[in-house]
Amino acid sequence: MILFRNIALVLFVAWIVLDGVVVFRRVSGKAENRDRFSLRAIAVGNLLAWIVAIWLAFAHPGTLRPTVPLQIAGLALMVLGILIRSIAIAQLGRFHTPNVAVLADHKVMDRGLYHHVRHPSYLGALIAFFGFGLALGNWLGLFVIALLMPIVYLFRIHEEEAALHAALGERYGEYCRRTKRLIPGVY
Repeated sequence: MILFRNIALVLFVAWIVLDGVVVFRRVSGKAENRDRFSLRAIAVGNLLAWIVAIWLAFAHPGTLRPTVPLQIAGLALMVLGILIRSIAIAQLGRFHTPNVAVLADHKVMDRGLYHHVRHPSYLGALIAFFGFGLALGNWLGLFVIALLMPIVYLFRIHEEEAALHAALGERYGEYCRRTKRLIPGVY
């Protein structure tokens, strides 16, 4: 149990640092910032969920059973989520920014993962966070992550889609009618 929890922590910290370096080097000063606090909401929500989940994992109340198989499944989900998020960021390229911003030449991305869902990078992050909660081996920590993370990401999605609708108009509206936000064919 402790080994897999520690592997999850090392993988998680490495991913968050690398993801932050990749994403935050793309802050767009060339576009109008339409963020409306969603970046802050994600930062605060993420940090709160991570701290509480990690603390609960080390405090040991609510240990998952069977621990090791669930932790291994959690590590696999983390890797899958990180992979999905990384591919989505690469596919979106220079249009992916940490703040909600629409560039003057912004285009609707509907290829690759974006052909299936509108927000694959957020889907990947949510899968990775859920996997992290499982890998920590604590159902209370998993509950905190599973509760807080979707709330902040759904707020972010709302803000992002409003900005894209305003800037791209019917092109984005048509894309929205063809795709779901996070889960292909469902939502």
